[in-house]
Amino acid sequence: MFEFIKKVVFGQFPIHEKFKHQCYPQLPLLALDLELTDLNTDIAKVTSIGWVFGQNYQVDLASAEYDVVRASGDLKQSPVIHGLTAKDIAQGCHVREKVKLLEQYVDSHVWVLHNATLDMRVLNRLWQALSLEQTSVTTIDTMLLEVYVCEKTHGFVPSSGVTLKSARKRYGLSDAPLHNALDDALSTLTLLNAQLYALNKQGHMNLQELSHTRAIKSYKLG
Repeated sequence: MFEFIKKVVFGQFPIHEKFKHQCYPQLPLLALDLELTDLNTDIAKVTSIGWVFGQNYQVDLASAEYDVVRASGDLKQSPVIHGLTAKDIAQGCHVREKVKLLEQYVDSHVWVLHNATLDMRVLNRLWQALSLEQTSVTTIDTMLLEVYVCEKTHGFVPSSGVTLKSARKRYGLSDAPLHNALDDALSTLTLLNAQLYALNKQGHMNLQELSHTRAIKSYKLG
């Protein structure tokens, strides 16, 4: 029963009606990344969070948001991987501050993530822990979109995989620093611009038409 509920909750909600028929250039986007201590979303802690807005193939750098998030306990290799010291993390902001700030963009933007399920599961857990109002958010997953593009173009996913770095390389995009939440959010947004321009240079595709890629999903929060 639990597994059934899990499948329904994650990725099975309708696309928000206001976004469904908007062509890609008109969509208000929020590219988001969380840096986590663990890939197990039941216990993962957020060590940093970053996001940036985009629209019409442009990146709004003035909107960029980044913060280290306070965490304690076993951080595993997270400080090393993400270039943060234990002191940085101990002095970070409370996760509530960032989640509450992010909450205001649930209905106003389509969220863009690379491997959306990972971060959205963590956010769903935080939403519940903070007793925030239940909602759902429409997302575009650049990892799943790259899987679709690779399978359509080659019939298989290359051995190099669909990591953010390898996907960007296929479109001739420059290497970007990895494991920094804001850098990854920026890299994800520019990757999406390249992916969708390659799929339709006229920019006529809307989210409903892109839904067959399985990269467009609406996730429950709370």
